[in-house]
Amino acid sequence: MTNSEETMQSSEFKDKKTGLVAFGIIQIIFGGFCALAVPFMILGMVASTVLGKSSAAPMSARVMVTSVLFYVVLAVWFIWMGIGSIKARRWARALVLVSSWLWLICGTGGLIFAFLFIPDMYDQMAKNTQMPPAAVVIMKFTMIGFMTVFYLVIPAVFVLFYRSKNVKATCEFRDPQVRWTDKCPLPVLAVSFIFATGTVSMLFMGFYGWAIPFFGFILSGITGAAVALIVMLLSAYVAWGTYRLDIKAWWCSLLWIITWALSTGITFSRVSLWDLYEKMSFPKQQIDMMKQYAIPQTSTMVVFLGLWSLGLLAYLLYIRRYFLSPPDQKIA
Repeated sequence: MTNSEETMQSSEFKDKKTGLVAFGIIQIIFGGFCALAVPFMILGMVASTVLGKSSAAPMSARVMVTSVLFYVVLAVWFIWMGIGSIKARRWARALVLVSSWLWLICGTGGLIFAFLFIPDMYDQMAKNTQMPPAAVVIMKFTMIGFMTVFYLVIPAVFVLFYRSKNVKATCEFRDPQVRWTDKCPLPVLAVSFIFATGTVSMLFMGFYGWAIPFFGFILSGITGAAVALIVMLLSAYVAWGTYRLDIKAWWCSLLWIITWALSTGITFSRVSLWDLYEKMSFPKQQIDMMKQYAIPQTSTMVVFLGLWSLGLLAYLLYIRRYFLSPPDQKIA
């Protein structure tokens, strides 16, 4: 037995290295599946282009390109976090815990959304395609079951494991070096993570003609790109500033969420989701199909976005206490 193992056994926490390795392998497997999805999606893109003229609703190339990029990002993320977990790195535990909490919260909202609208969507699909009722029931429960596992069960298990005090202590023991994630409280790091991912996500709007809801209008083209650039700069500032515990960045994030909520509410009180999809250059066949299969209406989407905004505002008020110190005084 090595001195390190003797120290671990005599310490006041249980070594969770085996669990970290197991969860790391699971994440690498997730990343592998995401990576495998990329060539199949590219093949589907090519097939859609070739057969698009004969298809009732050809898939937009820009939609498929963004989907491919999304899966590439997911593959890199899961594999990177998996390796970090196997090595028991502090930064990996922090990032996996933060992202798993966000995964769980967003997944819960998505699951509620699914319970409300998937039954109607499949019922409408059955009427239009004359599917047997038994097949419709199987499809409903299969989809809801899959979403329950992927949106709720898996992230909940990740949260329960990585938030464990023993996991935290194991990572601190095996990775004694202070990492960049240690310089920011995890509740604040979550906000920084949200705005950082929001900054990157705005780049994808370029594939949709920079169509952006803006105080009653749907901007696009050069105007939309200019607004998107401003949004990206502000989001990047908030992401970096909140990480540094800068009180100005906290106020900026608060004002940003309120402004975004007002802009979205005003816009969709005047225009519909279909107007946005048209500005995003979705094929008319796809829009007609979404209408046909009872995709949720604009008012429903506004309610969900409003609840999300209120929840985020409440969370920002909760973490306000971490910003009492000057930005150069980090809280471990």
